[in-house]
Amino acid sequence: MTIKNTGFIAAIMLVSAVSSACSRAPQGPAAMPPSPVRTVKPTVSDVPIHREYPGMTMSVRTVDIIPRVSGWIDTQGFTNGQAVNEGQMLYVIDPRPYRVMVEKAKADIAVVEAELKNASDKVVRNRPLVEVSAISQEAFDQMLANQRTAEANLDAKHAALDEANLNLSFTRIASPVTGQVSATNKYAGTSVTPQETLVTVRQMDPLWVEFEPTDSDIPALRRMQLAGDGTTQAALPSGTWKRSGKVVFIDNSVNRETSTIRTRIEVPNADLVMAPGAYVTVKLQVDELKNAVSIPENALTYQTAAATVWVVDAEGKAHQKVVTTGPRGGAGIVIADGLGADETVVIEGMQKLRDGTQTVPPEVMLQAVEAKIEKRMGKAAE
Repeated sequence: MTIKNTGFIAAIMLVSAVSSACSRAPQGPAAMPPSPVRTVKPTVSDVPIHREYPGMTMSVRTVDIIPRVSGWIDTQGFTNGQAVNEGQMLYVIDPRPYRVMVEKAKADIAVVEAELKNASDKVVRNRPLVEVSAISQEAFDQMLANQRTAEANLDAKHAALDEANLNLSFTRIASPVTGQVSATNKYAGTSVTPQETLVTVRQMDPLWVEFEPTDSDIPALRRMQLAGDGTTQAALPSGTWKRSGKVVFIDNSVNRETSTIRTRIEVPNADLVMAPGAYVTVKLQVDELKNAVSIPENALTYQTAAATVWVVDAEGKAHQKVVTTGPRGGAGIVIADGLGADETVVIEGMQKLRDGTQTVPPEVMLQAVEAKIEKRMGKAAE
């Protein structure tokens, strides 16, 4: 049962008043009155063990848009910072010079096709003549060579046409990913070359969060990755953004200098609230304590670096015990050793306790004192 602090304080004050009144009585030394304390039973539960690491949000896919052909930008198909879809047109480079190259390649093919036909006709006409020695074998071999050369030239011209068509297609630059564009580096009317980055497109959903846990956490990370566990939490230090995700990447080696390993979790960002590059805190569950005993942290006192608690036995007497603390969790902090699950732990009023001090719940003490006061007031009225 929960007792308000005002009642607890009132009980102590009333105990002090009664104790003072008793000290003025003619009897011998009065026994110390019981000390009012508030107690709880330890909580027994499974307590997850977490570790926190600094991390940074990252785009799953970041693409720098670099033109494959030179030219002047005719059109820019987006505004700075706009969300774009895969395949959406971003820039159009003036296609006219590249259309000319396509037409030239087609004309070159027509020329070579004519040369090939002429060479093939010569071979057909002169084959019977070489069989009757009307022409030399050497002359006929040259005709065959000219035919093969024309065939090879035709293949080359077709390849040149393919290249011209490819370059023409490169004048239209589309987004390779659904995401958000940065500010453009080049605007319509600007000349560009294949060495320049025009804009950067970043996928915004989902996001990666990269962090570096210690090598002792690798087994837990592997288990989580294989199980598809999506409970690892990433949050801004302010708490205004929080997401849970699953481990998608664990590096293949440990950093020798820091004994940490590069790791990534993937978190949803469908509302696009978060952006890549933000510093976050990653809360990683590495273990779970089964049937752990835990108590509120305010039950602990420390003496020469040893943690102690006050417990109340079946007779209501207080005793101090040295305990071994574990991680925070459960009711407040886990007690690894030194405290049983069935013991009664003092959480308020331990300041005046000594070993063997008789204790009483504050509400009981308050009721007894109030009854005594009412009795005295009744006698005074008579």
